[in-house]
Amino acid sequence: MTTPRTPAVGPIRESEPRGERAKLLLAALLPVAGLVGYYYYDRLSTGIRLGGLLASFVVAAGFLAWSQAGKTLWSFVLEARTELRKVIWPTRKETTDTTLFVLVMVILLAILLWLIDMGLDFGIRLITGHAG
Repeated sequence: MTTPRTPAVGPIRESEPRGERAKLLLAALLPVAGLVGYYYYDRLSTGIRLGGLLASFVVAAGFLAWSQAGKTLWSFVLEARTELRKVIWPTRKETTDTTLFVLVMVILLAILLWLIDMGLDFGIRLITGHAG
């Protein structure tokens, strides 16, 4: 008796809109081209070179925003901003108190570790006969 075959399990991929990879590739390569151009055309004035560099970054950002990945990234940024507004931030007094507590604990632990180190050093010198 044969068992029925189950379809291969794998990630479900939605069909990628046409040109998505090209948009992302252009968004990645345009800033690199802008940087290469900035250093290649070093005889031009800095203002022109900076303008070209800025233009390459703006056009790359446009391609990224036009892509599906860019739209997903933008919606993530908006959602993160909404969540950030929900955070209850500590007051200045709470921040100061916590900072002072951490500072005191670091100093106390540093002193404790120094004392342990001195004790171990003394013990090793005593064992090896270099105490003295």
